[in-house]
Amino acid sequence: MLLAASAALAQVELVDPDAPALRAPQKKPIDVVDPSEEREDEDTQTATPKAGTVAGPAKKPDAGVPAKDMKAALAARPERPPPPSINAREISDADLELAWSVWREANQKTGTDIKGEQVARQRLLDLKEEIGASNMDTWAIGLLRAAEAHEVAGDSGGAVEIARSATLLAPDLPSTWVGLTRVYFRGDPSDFGRFLGSLKNAVVTQASDPRFGRAAITDLTTTLLFALVITTIVLLIVLTVRRGFYALYDFHFLFPRVASRWQTGALAVVLLALPVVFRLGLVPVLLTVFFALALYLSTGERVVVAVLIAALGLVPSAASLVVEHFAFAGTRAEQLYLLERGGTGLEPLAAELTQLASEDKASYAELMALGRYELRRGRTEAASKTFKKALNITPNDPAARVNLGMAMVIIGDLENPRALFEEAGKQVPSMPQAPYNLGRLYQRRVALYGDKVSGEVDKISQALFSARTLDPSFALLSKDADGTPRSLAANVYLQSVPLPMNDLMADAKAPDAARRVKSQVLQLLMGEVNETLAMLYPGLLALLVLGFGFLSSSIHAARSCNKCGRPVSRRGDPDVSVGSLMCTQCVNVFAKKNVAAPSLKVRKQLEVARYQSRMERTGSILGFICSGMGHVFAGFPARGTLYGFVFISLLTALVLRNGVVRTPFEPLPLLVRLVPVGLALVVLYVLTLRGLRKKQGS
Repeated sequence: MLLAASAALAQVELVDPDAPALRAPQKKPIDVVDPSEEREDEDTQTATPKAGTVAGPAKKPDAGVPAKDMKAALAARPERPPPPSINAREISDADLELAWSVWREANQKTGTDIKGEQVARQRLLDLKEEIGASNMDTWAIGLLRAAEAHEVAGDSGGAVEIARSATLLAPDLPSTWVGLTRVYFRGDPSDFGRFLGSLKNAVVTQASDPRFGRAAITDLTTTLLFALVITTIVLLIVLTVRRGFYALYDFHFLFPRVASRWQTGALAVVLLALPVVFRLGLVPVLLTVFFALALYLSTGERVVVAVLIAALGLVPSAASLVVEHFAFAGTRAEQLYLLERGGTGLEPLAAELTQLASEDKASYAELMALGRYELRRGRTEAASKTFKKALNITPNDPAARVNLGMAMVIIGDLENPRALFEEAGKQVPSMPQAPYNLGRLYQRRVALYGDKVSGEVDKISQALFSARTLDPSFALLSKDADGTPRSLAANVYLQSVPLPMNDLMADAKAPDAARRVKSQVLQLLMGEVNETLAMLYPGLLALLVLGFGFLSSSIHAARSCNKCGRPVSRRGDPDVSVGSLMCTQCVNVFAKKNVAAPSLKVRKQLEVARYQSRMERTGSILGFICSGMGHVFAGFPARGTLYGFVFISLLTALVLRNGVVRTPFEPLPLLVRLVPVGLALVVLYVLTLRGLRKKQGS
């Protein structure tokens, strides 16, 4: 069959695949010998052709048709019409605003003219396709508001239809899927598959849209950094409750005996408050408290506190890095991203980039975004010049090559783009735009040149098939399986390559904002200190205090009695033996026989029971207030601190539920964001309380 078809192609004229209707194939006209020039007595013989003519059997003229009239009819035969041109009309923001105004007026009359609203809404979708925009954000949000109004008015069917159109206008905007989910749920809460499917799309698009995804990362990092600071403060408060009495006990012996304990205790509080009075920052306050407690903490407790304080020294730099690497709002990248999406109201930005390009000050990313904008708006000549400048900055760039070739095809150049498409396809085999545009180029050449390029017929289907294999969505750009274009609009018939995300994110920089954030966090935590020193000194001082704690035995610091909890120190109890874990009273009552009277034993046992009950109640209260802190109070600092950090992080996420970075439109519903956090918080809270009870029971 293939061999037969190839033979037939040599006999018939190729059909224009872009023509709206297929014409019957016609044979190529040939030169015919004038019968009047033949001899009258050789009617049945073959005439000798003239030079430059094609030989054929000589025939007599048809009856009633003079030879001269037949020759004139053949000469006047109409030539092959040219293929339909690619539609690349220029469209401005005013044209888009006019279409939007028409829809708004039609929407206000839906009570009397439903068909008018549907036609106007379809016109918005057609315009989006015609200009090749990926997302019309403002139009989609406007449709969602209209859908909510229809829902309130009781028109659930109309609300669903309008909300679906919003997702077609902005399929990559999370807010459109959130709005559709809300409309689905209000219309039929029992249809779980419908609104859960749209909610899934909202989650996926939120992660892919940098305006929402990068904001979520910033919010998460901010939550963790804030939780780190709060966890350190809470941990030192718990340890102060647990060990602070012993520090005050030893501090009293630094003064003459005439001084009462309340006086020395008040003086100790004043000394601890000096960093606050002089506004030295949070870290110096924590280091002071850590130094006061170091001699009375266990090794595990000192290590945990030292690690947390050292980590606080890195918080300003971490906050600065988050802003620097995940900032998007207000940056040049956000402007280029909006220009890439192809929405409305971007003519001022395009004019600014055009001015920069004319002065050779525009970057590669700015030129690529500007060129695609010009392609969408029908400014093909300007787009061609813009992509050439982009190639001057980044020679042999495959995306710029494909886009330049697209502009050339629209202008009418059907020779040079072929090399651009082929080279781009070789550089990036996974780029579907290169073979797709190459197939359309062959299609135009066959439609225009006919038999002269008959060898390119098979290349059309091969190139289009390659594009559909790489990206099945390209099959939607054709209305027939043979690749017949669905539309001759320039941005449908041909496809441009988006600006690579890596090049776009190279402009997502906010150095001024990063410096401001670092300065503010540094001032809050460390006060007026050099940035380099501020990053190092918390860890160094925490390490010194950690080592200072090992001097506890050498300087005979007070310890806690294992039975009654009283301080064990030779300063207050000279009779206590070195290394004893119990005070003298407990030694006489529980370790020695027949030393203490039975009444004293009973009294001491009651005192021990009250102390243990008090410690258990205090640990339960702390665990009830903050998960993990009960474990810290019970002598499990590492596990308790980890529980506490997770608990405080989840609690912070609930408090900062709206985040610290604002998004341009509505993010995921508050209920969707809070339910997982709330469930995790409840589970952690219950498990930590249960674990604390087991620890206390053992």
